[in-house]
Amino acid sequence: MSLVKVKSKFQIVIPDDVRKKLKVNVGDTLQIDEKDGTLLVRPVIVVDKAQAYFWTDEWQKGEKDAEAAKKKGDSKEFKKADEAVKWLRS
Repeated sequence: MSLVKVKSKFQIVIPDDVRKKLKVNVGDTLQIDEKDGTLLVRPVIVVDKAQAYFWTDEWQKGEKDAEAAKKKGDSKEFKKADEAVKWLRS
């Protein structure tokens, strides 16, 4: 357990041992929630809105399915895009 003091502008310093364990660095974003009178702080990654689709459950399932198909040999790799298009149209 670490004790910290609330400074001006309600800032706190994350103790070194906690910061290192959570791999928190300068510029990182932290999410702070309140639950039953307790502050919960955790590091988060902020995703650009244009890339948010990639992290949806549906897209991630497709990624896992594609990786499984690749490992199983049920996929085909192409060196050129036009080869892939030709294969898709056949």
